[in-house]
Amino acid sequence: MNKLAVFVEGYTDVVFVEKLVVEIAGEQNVQIEHREIRGGGARSGSRRTFARVSAARPGTGQKYYVLIVDCGGDHLVKTRIIEEHENFDRGGYQKIIGLRDVRPDFTHADIPRLRRGLAHQIRTSLIPVEWVLAILEVEAWFLTEATHFPRIDPAITTAAIQATLGFNPETDPMDLRPTPADDMNDCYQIGGQVYQKGNAPTTVNALDIAAIYLELTERISDLKNLCASISAFLQS
Repeated sequence: MNKLAVFVEGYTDVVFVEKLVVEIAGEQNVQIEHREIRGGGARSGSRRTFARVSAARPGTGQKYYVLIVDCGGDHLVKTRIIEEHENFDRGGYQKIIGLRDVRPDFTHADIPRLRRGLAHQIRTSLIPVEWVLAILEVEAWFLTEATHFPRIDPAITTAAIQATLGFNPETDPMDLRPTPADDMNDCYQIGGQVYQKGNAPTTVNALDIAAIYLELTERISDLKNLCASISAFLQS
């Protein structure tokens, strides 16, 4: 079985990546498992754990297996990959994808430095590690998929967002917004709703994942790289 690991910063990314993989692969073609890494390191003072959160469905001849690893913070994605890289190489994985937000630790001006830093200390003798940045947060991708807003509440239309908040998520570059998660909440409040990291399934289930994969990738380069990397794995 071909195996891929996707290391992400938290639960919102877990839910989104799982939905994206299923959309690209088809639910019957891939097994998906979710694990969390917590603790470890000098700062935490706690024992490092690598716990299963949701197990893969029983095998029915699927050719592909995707493990999504919740690292517990953007700043930990690279650390967790370095810690597990050799184990995943020995475990027969084809590659690792590291997905993290840019903010709050970095700004737009820092992105070139961040990309260089992510590649540093990654062992090229092991399976490849591919990096994807959500600029500035994964919520910028959710904003760009503006058709989902009326599915959250009919009052949240593009016209209402433009009139109330002064931007148009259908046409403006959402990756230039300084605080996309705050923008998401502001949009949701137009319909009396609240956007929080903890209600990620509600948002992700409202997204048109096919449109994200087929159309929005032409507007967002890192999202295009993520989809292309997953697609290349599924064609291996």
